[in-house]
Amino acid sequence: MKFHKRQLILASLVVALGAAVYLNWQFSDTREFDAPDAIETAHELGEARYVNTSKISESPGTTTTSDPSSQTKKFFAEASSNRQKSHDQATEKLKSLIDSQNTDEEIKKEILKQSEELANNIEQESNIENLIKAKGFGDCIVFIQNGECSVIVSPGNLKESTAIVIRDIVTGQSGIKSDKIKITEAK
Repeated sequence: MKFHKRQLILASLVVALGAAVYLNWQFSDTREFDAPDAIETAHELGEARYVNTSKISESPGTTTTSDPSSQTKKFFAEASSNRQKSHDQATEKLKSLIDSQNTDEEIKKEILKQSEELANNIEQESNIENLIKAKGFGDCIVFIQNGECSVIVSPGNLKESTAIVIRDIVTGQSGIKSDKIKITEAK
């Protein structure tokens, strides 16, 4: 079988793109929000809590006076901002590859396919977040990538029944199977 110059260039670019994605995934500073078929909570059962004070004991010898709800809001704002930056960077990379004159037409088609998938994921994330908020669960953030979905909800909102509702929303909006959905409660 004879390989042509274009096929070799296409193959090398696909391998380079795959390597770049893999390295980005390996060295990215993302937290794994993994809760396979289990619900994680910010508190342990039987944990002693002070009720009538603004000080909450974090661990023996340390106390904090900051408002947990403001920390949670800050977390969701930062996570949303980081996700938007990540989406923008990915979009810019794909756009620069498409605009490059050295890019082959087959590669441009593959890049357009990836761009459509990214846009679809962004739309699904937004729809899922809005539906979860509409159900009264408060702040949440959704990440869809590689056929999996991670959902982070605000503290105090995650129970077995609410996890089922959230899984139904994600499955209905994205088509992702229930076993590929991870739901975590923010601390």
